[in-house]
Amino acid sequence: MKLKSITTATLTLALTASMIGCSSKAENSDSGAAGTGSKQTTLTIMSAVQTEKPGGDIEKQIAEAYMKEHPNVKIEFMGVSMNDMYKKISVLAAANQMPDVFTNTPEFMYNVYQMNATEDLSKLLGVDYLKEFYPNVIEESSIDGKLQFIPWTSTPQALIYRGDLFEKEGLKAPETWDDFLAAAQKLTKDTNGDGKPDQWGFAMIGTRNTSGGTRFLPVLRSFGAEEVRKDANGKWVTDLDTAKAKDALQFYTDLNNKYGVVPPGVTETGFPEAASMLASGKAAMLISGPNALGTIISQNPDMKGKLYSAPIPMKEKHSATFGLLGYSISATSKNKEVAADYLKYLLNNENALKFTEATGPLPTKAQLASSPSLSAPDKAGFVKALQYAYHAPTISTYSQFYDIVAESYQVLLASNSKVTADEAMKKAAARANELIAKEGK
Repeated sequence: MKLKSITTATLTLALTASMIGCSSKAENSDSGAAGTGSKQTTLTIMSAVQTEKPGGDIEKQIAEAYMKEHPNVKIEFMGVSMNDMYKKISVLAAANQMPDVFTNTPEFMYNVYQMNATEDLSKLLGVDYLKEFYPNVIEESSIDGKLQFIPWTSTPQALIYRGDLFEKEGLKAPETWDDFLAAAQKLTKDTNGDGKPDQWGFAMIGTRNTSGGTRFLPVLRSFGAEEVRKDANGKWVTDLDTAKAKDALQFYTDLNNKYGVVPPGVTETGFPEAASMLASGKAAMLISGPNALGTIISQNPDMKGKLYSAPIPMKEKHSATFGLLGYSISATSKNKEVAADYLKYLLNNENALKFTEATGPLPTKAQLASSPSLSAPDKAGFVKALQYAYHAPTISTYSQFYDIVAESYQVLLASNSKVTADEAMKKAAARANELIAKEGK
């Protein structure tokens, strides 16, 4: 999920600095489970979703409904963008001023765990309740069997494609990268008769940032190479200097450099630009999460019903990121039972589907996969992609690997580049090994 700039949202009263300082305190903390006490409990939630629309509005509506059913509970939100969330958590944890509930992800949960800032949700929520979720999603949200955050939504990377154009050309969803290339070439064409292409097969996100890096990593892994992994001896190693990694990079950049199935200006094409290309009919395929569906349709409502999804094509195997986002309960919270009760309410089937239908990201309960809205062509590929999702490496410097791979494809995509895939991956492996060496110190 890409989350935007900082805003602060409050349902009843704005959070002030003094409120943050006493965020884990209730007006009366002996109320026990929600609804059992007569005195009021204040539950503070630091939410990244509050910085988004319509997600923040839907989350507020759910909280308002909960408070109506539990008049002794008052919920207050603090909106912090995902770009600033990790830093904010670190500051508040160091100052012992954590809110009751806060946004967390697999990429950051080890850092928070080392701060002793999270409560084990396995005990609070119960084993039977957790059986409702995809087992690999719960595993991805846990450390040593202790659930660090309840996984609320998942935005697995998959292939979004124009189903109407595929059907018109007699094409099927690409299973392999060879299928993908053939489809991209057939869909790159001159539609207005001026002798120049005005429709391209693939809207590649070629910027050197996390947005671009997270889309290339599943491609890399689909070729059988991993940016960083543990070997049989439990030591961190990288596959970036292997033939499979070089093949992945060569193929990916050749889509632009050799085959010409990517619109011009690829190194400046970020997610907003790529989504607009599909919305305007300039491109037919895009690698992204399900949130992109809403972005595209909001720009061009005529695209509703024309967008399909499928797992990212394979060389050796399909691959996807989990893209999990959820909530942790602070270890210092005095309202843990109330917080757990609210989180169960937030993730109940009705609310989970309501949030998905309004925003795009998938629910994380296995039983909801058969819901009509998730079995439709636009979402079905994302649901299927979840079974191919890989666990994020737990190396503390993992976020830097996005830049490592992004630098590699950017240097090859540059119009005047004379760098080879072999040279680019040797440099990438060198950078990766520097991080691995630091990890061991």
